[in-house]
Amino acid sequence: MGIKGSSTVQLYFQDAKIPVENVLGEIGKGHKIAFNILNIGRLKLCAAALGGAKMAFNTSVEYAKTREQFKQPIANFGAIKHKIAEMAIRIFATESALYRTAKWIDDLEKQLIAEDKPFNEALLGAAEEYAIECAILKVYGSELLDFVVDEGVQIHGGNGFSAEYNISRAYRDSRINRIYEGTNEINRLLTLDMTLKRAMQGRLNLMGPAMEVQKELMSIPDFGSDDETPFASEQKLIGNFKKAILMVSGAAVQKLMMQIESEQEVLMNIADMAIEAFHAESTLLRVMKIAQEKGAEKSSLHIDLMRTYLYDAADKINKSGKDAINAFAEGDEQRMILMGLKRFTKADAFNSKEARRRIADNVLNSGKYNL
Repeated sequence: MGIKGSSTVQLYFQDAKIPVENVLGEIGKGHKIAFNILNIGRLKLCAAALGGAKMAFNTSVEYAKTREQFKQPIANFGAIKHKIAEMAIRIFATESALYRTAKWIDDLEKQLIAEDKPFNEALLGAAEEYAIECAILKVYGSELLDFVVDEGVQIHGGNGFSAEYNISRAYRDSRINRIYEGTNEINRLLTLDMTLKRAMQGRLNLMGPAMEVQKELMSIPDFGSDDETPFASEQKLIGNFKKAILMVSGAAVQKLMMQIESEQEVLMNIADMAIEAFHAESTLLRVMKIAQEKGAEKSSLHIDLMRTYLYDAADKINKSGKDAINAFAEGDEQRMILMGLKRFTKADAFNSKEARRRIADNVLNSGKYNL
């Protein structure tokens, strides 16, 4: 029916008869379809946000190259190069995680179709299997776009507020992405909620790895490795990130028990650890593949990008972990877990300033995102 004074029309299907051949799924279980459609929506939102971030990034790069201050383009200044490089790094990380998850979903969908599952069941089943990753992508993708447009406005300076420049519209339009398809807070909570439920259902083995981490904490730390395999140290760091997440989440569940659902701050801290670790691992795997195909020398820029991301991720995971630990532990227990967190988030020294400058110079030479 129509609404007076409004150009919109709302339709109500109260007691409408639906032909049996048009029923999706099982009667009374429509919520499953709705939830899995949300998973696909979250994946697509990340893709849309990523595309918007690239456009805003290219606009900002072009402006930085043409806007002059002190008789030279502002792109020549280190502070601007830092911004350009950081935007490029996060875009690359988002791309890596999105491509990885989309491939998983596509592969599983094809597998289910090969097992004679109807197309709709195959699509929704594949999306449900990777619902956690879809939630992670929605959070990171929408926050990536917010970060890029915000830094874009900063690069534009006062012109960033002018309607004559596209970056001002991008800044306004970006904000909604952190709200629909489930707010980012809800998606952070869902990341942990779905993980814990799958563990309780036996679909995920969390207790075994968590117990192994507990044993490792009581052992003598490994201060070095003779493994000279390419990217061995980065792979070890990613493994340690996962151990940190298992340690903190396991300790939180043991300490808080049934109260953990009401400790949303702790859950979001652990979710942030998982989000960073997933994007760090996705970035590393992509760069390893690039290096394998092109060789280390021709992949040096991607290696810079990946090492900078991992270097920063270590500190971010450490901070989120500390916030969680300090919220539920105290005394000797707190000190022991914090020591473990420090061990698992220790990254090698790395000159991220020079790496960022190399990344920024590459982007500025091409005039757009080309990684």
